[in-house]
Amino acid sequence: MNLKIFDKRNIIRVLSAVLSLALVGLVAFSPLPASSAQESLDDLKQQYSDLEKEVAENEKKLKQVESQISTNEEKLKTISKDIDTIKSQITILDQRINVLDGSISELRPQITTLNKQIEKVEENIDELTAEIEESQQLAQETQDKLLERIREDYMVGGNATMIELLLSSEDLSTFLARMELMDRVSENDEQLIKDMEKRAEELNALKEEADVQKADLQIKKGLLDSKMNQLRSNQYDLESSRSAASSKQATLDNRYAQVNELLGELDEDSEEYQRQIARQRAEMEVLSREIDNYIAQNGSSQGEEVPQEYLVNRQSAGLIWPVPYSNTAVTCGFGYYSNGQPHYGTDIVVRDANGNNISNGKNIVAAQSGKVIRAINNGGYNSGYGNYCIIDHGNGMLTLYAHCKTLTVYEGQIVSQGQKIGEIGLTGNTTGYHLHFEVRIKNADGSVSRVNAMNYVSP
Repeated sequence: MNLKIFDKRNIIRVLSAVLSLALVGLVAFSPLPASSAQESLDDLKQQYSDLEKEVAENEKKLKQVESQISTNEEKLKTISKDIDTIKSQITILDQRINVLDGSISELRPQITTLNKQIEKVEENIDELTAEIEESQQLAQETQDKLLERIREDYMVGGNATMIELLLSSEDLSTFLARMELMDRVSENDEQLIKDMEKRAEELNALKEEADVQKADLQIKKGLLDSKMNQLRSNQYDLESSRSAASSKQATLDNRYAQVNELLGELDEDSEEYQRQIARQRAEMEVLSREIDNYIAQNGSSQGEEVPQEYLVNRQSAGLIWPVPYSNTAVTCGFGYYSNGQPHYGTDIVVRDANGNNISNGKNIVAAQSGKVIRAINNGGYNSGYGNYCIIDHGNGMLTLYAHCKTLTVYEGQIVSQGQKIGEIGLTGNTTGYHLHFEVRIKNADGSVSRVNAMNYVSP
């Protein structure tokens, strides 16, 4: 039989390791620097900031010049320059708003993902913390048993040799009993040491895993803080940009109103009058092309089946007159204005018995049932169309109603034939109250044609 001598230095080594692990707390990390904001957005902000300085200086000069203007022609020229400047500002603001909208749309799902990841990591840390506490408890229990064994070994004279056992034994039976007991005690001590080492390894592994999880958590929280700061900044910037765009649009509408007022005082044959009219017609043509593109993307096409909901409450298969009064007149038909500029609509007014224009506030009705695919009701100039809406009647047939005082419908609404959709007004580019009514056809090939409304409807 081999007597295993118990090494107290080994016990002390293991105990020191266990106690050190038991005292290890949660690892603290320094916060990581937040990620930088989007460079493209910063560049755009800087460009706009530079433009704002130029605009402010330009407006200052315009005010100085305007105070010296003596004729309507010169006033119109000055206001036109101001209009061009403001339109440039609005274009930059629209670009900025689009960038911010895109950035915010990208940030929100990123933030949601990070929050979920952080929640998962925190759950993992909680589980590891519970395991560490349990392992520490087991280590403490093992440590207590080992200390008790050391105490017992000391009390009976630990590290006894065979000679000491023989001399201290009264007889051979006592000697053999003590040898067997000492062998068991030594084996038990060695198992306790192995258990202590196992607990120490478990604690080390758990704490290392917890440290990795905490480091990952700190990184994710740093990213989240950066994303949240960027989101808040972009949202504030977006609100400011929208507010600025709204303010600039109001200023622009005011400038157009000044132009229309001055045009009423000018000779229609004058060069400046003709130049301003051509300018306005050109702006309307730009919007008209945009409307064509919008219809091409969002309107029904010829040959498509008309949705059943469009067919409800139709009074007739064709179009009805959009101004429901007996005393109406067409002041400008499809084709061209008197100055030769193209005119793609039919201008309709309501007159009294003396021929006076009494169109202000008169009802406008849907020429056919269908779906409102666009409704602009902001009271602005809107490239000369003012308040306007477009109704898709199915099978590629669409009607447009412009210069409205107000609209009583909204985008996406299904309207019935003859239903009130707005009132005749003076918004946009117009010198008198009237409805600008258009019919456009989206062909089977996707192209859009502007057609004469009088081929489809009459008073």
